[in-house]
Amino acid sequence: MSKFLLPMKKTIPVIILFILSSFIYCQKTLNIDKQIYAKTGGKYATILVTPEYFIIEIQPYYWDLSHYEYVSYDDIYVGKFVPLKIDGYTLGTQPEHKKNFYVYVPRQYKTLIIEGVNKFGQNTTLDLTPYDEYVKARIGRKGLDDSEKPKVYLNYPKLTNNFYRTEELFITLEGKATDNMGLMSMMVNGQKVKVSDDGFYKKRLKLKLGKNTVILKAEDINNNIITYDFLIIRDELIQDTEFSDVDYPKATSNKNSNAFAVVFGIESYRNAPNVSDAVNDADIFREYLIKRFGLNRENIYLRLDEQATKGEFDKVFSSNGWLYRNTNKNSDVFIYYAGHGAPNVKTKETFLVPYDGDPNYASSTGFSINELYENLSDLNVKSITLMMDACFTGSSRDNQLILADARPIYIEVQQGNIPSNMIVFTAASGNEISSGYSEKNHGIFTYFLLKGLNGNADTNRDKNITVNEMSNYLSENVPQQARKMGREQNPQLLGSDKNRILLAY
Repeated sequence: MSKFLLPMKKTIPVIILFILSSFIYCQKTLNIDKQIYAKTGGKYATILVTPEYFIIEIQPYYWDLSHYEYVSYDDIYVGKFVPLKIDGYTLGTQPEHKKNFYVYVPRQYKTLIIEGVNKFGQNTTLDLTPYDEYVKARIGRKGLDDSEKPKVYLNYPKLTNNFYRTEELFITLEGKATDNMGLMSMMVNGQKVKVSDDGFYKKRLKLKLGKNTVILKAEDINNNIITYDFLIIRDELIQDTEFSDVDYPKATSNKNSNAFAVVFGIESYRNAPNVSDAVNDADIFREYLIKRFGLNRENIYLRLDEQATKGEFDKVFSSNGWLYRNTNKNSDVFIYYAGHGAPNVKTKETFLVPYDGDPNYASSTGFSINELYENLSDLNVKSITLMMDACFTGSSRDNQLILADARPIYIEVQQGNIPSNMIVFTAASGNEISSGYSEKNHGIFTYFLLKGLNGNADTNRDKNITVNEMSNYLSENVPQQARKMGREQNPQLLGSDKNRILLAY
């Protein structure tokens, strides 16, 4: 049988008397606090019952007969308090040598037992029936009752529409359960879980494939119960082949409403083999311009596949074109191109190939790189950043010849005409092919360009990615990945302002 312990420091005769203080129940002046004096060989302990809060307070003291006053006595030790006939259920403990000791007592318990630690080993019971009557009186007067259910919180996992999805076999629930009077038990799917003194609980669950119903149940000391259920859906592990890890740019607080961009992505050509994943390259790069660089969506000139005709190149890049009309001296300009590049075999001049262009007639149907540099140099802007995921060897990303009756040729993109405020990143050097990275649904160059812009190129972790840092990152990672595919590909950096901050985040 569980016991209510009140050990004494010294062995003393057992004369434990519980004297109920005078009490007159009056509807007008209802005093529901109750004092009980426990006498122990000339020493006393006051037990003050406060029913509203379900608290018993023990205050040790002795009565100095010479002065007729109560004096605090420090030598009374207090141990554990346990309800009678509730085996192993401890209401509360406090360190010894405490002058005041508080313990919460559930209303349904009518008797507590005190075990005297002395040579006789006798016990004394404390009748809580009057205490219960006081509670009922308080309820009748104030309308107070413990009908309040416990509160259960789930901190992890975070639910959406009352369910959570995962591919894991196990999951650990974490949360908190509280009650105004005291928590009796906490259960998860019918299994009792341990609740810490401050109310926190954890429970590890093994999940089956598909739907897993989880039921949380909490009960307080006055038999009020709350249940809460939700679903955890365990999905089969399916490899994501549609999206790459770089397809989700991390948003920054950047806002650059005075920046403008031109983005061309041509995957399906009218007169040339396809450029695998070029549309995806361009589309995702636009999202980086918005979320990482802070450009307004309406300030980005996006053209994909059949939209990216020779007429569009002329319209946007000409000396009186879209860029010239919209930018000013405080503007940052970004240009991204994913598609075919083609050489003029005789003149060694390089061209971007529009959707309706023909690589075999690049001089007449393509857009000259030199003309692009010249027109951009006429812009009175703060900075220009040009990124080209293209090569000029006459081959595609998939190593298909795009020139009739020709071998890949060595054409180097020239630096001489690049304006001083302009930086150019190209995907490959010389006679190298700008390769695709099919596992990531991007070109190799674009994949690592995006990965670098997401923070990987920031080698010193100062939240600033410089042109030089990006160049070094591309020069390290692009060739490494290309070699795994049996190819050579070394990106180029052209321009003089290599210490310029490309992206601050």
